[in-house]
Amino acid sequence: MFEKIVVGFDESQGSKDALALAATLGGRFGSEITVATVVPTPIGGAFAPALPADAYTVVKAEAEASASRAAGEVAGTPIVVESLSPARGLDEVVEQTGADLLVLGCGKGDTGEVRAGHKARHMLQGGTAAVLMAPVGYASGAASLDRVAVAVDGSTESDEALRAAATLAGDGPLQVISVATDFAEYWGHWGATYAMTELAEASREAAQHVLEAAAEELPEGVVHDDVLLEGDAAAELIRRSQQGINLLCLGSRSFGPFLRVLLGSVSSDVVAGAGCAVLVLPRPL
Repeated sequence: MFEKIVVGFDESQGSKDALALAATLGGRFGSEITVATVVPTPIGGAFAPALPADAYTVVKAEAEASASRAAGEVAGTPIVVESLSPARGLDEVVEQTGADLLVLGCGKGDTGEVRAGHKARHMLQGGTAAVLMAPVGYASGAASLDRVAVAVDGSTESDEALRAAATLAGDGPLQVISVATDFAEYWGHWGATYAMTELAEASREAAQHVLEAAAEELPEGVVHDDVLLEGDAAAELIRRSQQGINLLCLGSRSFGPFLRVLLGSVSSDVVAGAGCAVLVLPRPL
């Protein structure tokens, strides 16, 4: 699992958190780690002016030195790429190296939180690899990966997240979470005439069925706890992530054009407000 890991690094505290998290996984799975730093292209384009030659030389040299130092800390390989945007540059490194995991840090948030910024959201929307968001403070030992949870909904994407979570949980126990919709909350105040009680019960039964199906898919010996929640899926998962979980695994919505990952509404909201590290898995090819 995760044979090749790319970690985005720019000397920020968030990127140092990502580096530490990549080292944790790399050491566990024997992964090849590439430390990627993106610098502005010296050519420029329609919306980005060219970087002066002397300034570019300095920036490139500093980036190479920084990436080399960081790579040395994790026994990885440094790489510096030129691009019009950090997200595009990291995407190129992922494709170039054939990485199956990209690790990113957060620029904002309290210790233990994940607040995906613009660059991370771009990668989550358009990348080809799984994306792992490191929580704020991971590098200082504020979090670990010994309490893993996965959200399941019966989709192909959540099945992939379930498999990854089972591996990451190790000796467990793994929390398997399914969320039933609270129809009364969404429709009752509109004066709808639907039988809310019946709809809510049907939703709970469906969520329970998803949990039972997930249990059957887990490898033999994986210790797990079934967790049935009710309400808005994103809000409930965020709330659960703040209650002792330190890694939450999610599936992306699906593939879009050219087999790139599309971030669904639930996963999009979760990576903007989770209380732990978040791993978003793409649909398997």
